[in-house]
Amino acid sequence: MVFIGDIEGNSLTGAGGAMLGTVTNVLFHPTEPRVIGVAVRPPAVAVVVTRKGTYLPLSALSFGAEGTSCGLDKLPTGRKAAEGLGFDPETTVIWSGMPVADPHGRAIGVVRGVSFDATSGVVDRIDVGSGTVADVAHGRYLVPGDAVTGFESGAVHITAEAGDLQGSGGLAVAAARGAVTATVAARAAGDAVIGASGATGKAIRAVAQADLAKRATRTARKTWRDSVQAFRDGMKDDE
Repeated sequence: MVFIGDIEGNSLTGAGGAMLGTVTNVLFHPTEPRVIGVAVRPPAVAVVVTRKGTYLPLSALSFGAEGTSCGLDKLPTGRKAAEGLGFDPETTVIWSGMPVADPHGRAIGVVRGVSFDATSGVVDRIDVGSGTVADVAHGRYLVPGDAVTGFESGAVHITAEAGDLQGSGGLAVAAARGAVTATVAARAAGDAVIGASGATGKAIRAVAQADLAKRATRTARKTWRDSVQAFRDGMKDDE
């Protein structure tokens, strides 16, 4: 299994160990719980001029102790990169930081980690947290892959109830469970809902933070949209 935390933000090497760029994000299928590729930022020209980002499909990647690699001499760009990915980049989803919704559509936290099969891309597990400080204090919830249905309406949806999830990595998992249950109960009363509908976003972690979370989600969505637009402009240059 491969963990996205070992991929995002780290280098991508090509044939002969040449540095091809940095993996900025792992990209997921528009609706299914599986990885389809990665977004890559090439090194700046002369360490000054930034080059447009591009994409690689999962099938082109290898994962090992030394990091992420591919057998290419150079990265594909423009239309060739989009065709190789197999999806319009704008329809792909970045799960890191994405809200996680329970069977009733209520947010229980955000995606803090995902492990997946290196060949098929199928999700093996997602780690759900509420925030850096809270994760350290209370731990995270571990959602098995067979309980993850995929992305829909601004969140990654699961079939398990928050109270039934296994906890790990914290000092007071039981306290975390109580906190999540209380928050879910408040949202059930109609105080907050999942309002995001873009490819990236942050969960509404508490009723009092609902408006702030919505603004953060809109900002993240715009950043992703601008990235996609820059890539499409590059495709036009290829024509």
